[in-house]
Amino acid sequence: MAPSTMTRTHALRMAGTALTCAVAAGSLAGCSSGNATNTASSTPSVSASKPPPSDPGQAAKDTVLAAYTNTREIQIKMAADGKVHTEDLAKFAKGNAAADLKRFALLNTSENIKYTGRPEMSPTVTSVDTKNKTATLSDCFNTTNWKPVDKDSGKPVQLADRRLKYPVRSQATLEGDTWLITEITADQTKGC
Repeated sequence: MAPSTMTRTHALRMAGTALTCAVAAGSLAGCSSGNATNTASSTPSVSASKPPPSDPGQAAKDTVLAAYTNTREIQIKMAADGKVHTEDLAKFAKGNAAADLKRFALLNTSENIKYTGRPEMSPTVTSVDTKNKTATLSDCFNTTNWKPVDKDSGKPVQLADRRLKYPVRSQATLEGDTWLITEITADQTKGC
């Protein structure tokens, strides 16, 4: 890869990372008891910037990574505000991934639990097959600073013993020109 291409790719990745952080901070800070339905402006939307045309594989990886990051940001938002953001989630996830995240939000709501703080993530795209329209990601999901609390009292909720830092494997599918996360499988039998 030419030095100028590497510099542009690095700059695009850094810009995407900064945008992800800004969106995440804005999403969490913008939670209010106002309107029960969210507008499109509250939806995290980290779009993969257009990388240099000489590296189409990197463009696909960036877009897959953005879909995963946005899916996780919506999960964090749902855990914080106790609402199922179906329309927002449908922009980035479908199938088992979307269903599992909705179940997580509904279970928390039924048990009067919300989450404070944030999980730490370090996702990487491990493979992209544009011919078969599939991609795989791996992540080390760290929930050490993402705490369940009682929604009313704010007191910590003790959940069953569980590993706080564990590997996650995810699948994505290309539909049209949009990558959607279809599976998020956590392995809490081991750490990362």
